[in-house]
Amino acid sequence: MSIKHFLKKILYKVLDAQPFLYKPECKIFNHKFEIHKTDIDIWPSYPHMHSIEDNLVLNIYTGEVYRKITRAYISEAREKDMKKLWNDKRFLEIVLDVRKNKPINIKELDPIPTKWMNSENLKYIIQKKDNAY
Repeated sequence: MSIKHFLKKILYKVLDAQPFLYKPECKIFNHKFEIHKTDIDIWPSYPHMHSIEDNLVLNIYTGEVYRKITRAYISEAREKDMKKLWNDKRFLEIVLDVRKNKPINIKELDPIPTKWMNSENLKYIIQKKDNAY
């Protein structure tokens, strides 16, 4: 293993431990994506995800994938991948936390896509709303 590869591996291990960054296990559009709790960019959605391998961004509410630099629409994520994502409890917690602390320049947030969620996560959202979400 080269030193560069070894250092990159250590860096990713450190980043994985950061509370502001999360990489779900599922691949979307055949890429690994990550969500940043502190990302203030509101395009294409707030919050959104960035691909690790390429310059792609994912609208977490619609599944639309775009090129980050050109903002060109690429395609939509598969239904089963979006279901996996929205049924990841940690991902859901991060999304709800980020939405709660939205920037003032966002008038309205996109609706949470409940069609992709299992009953356990739907109950969790209802509980969060009841507790001042």
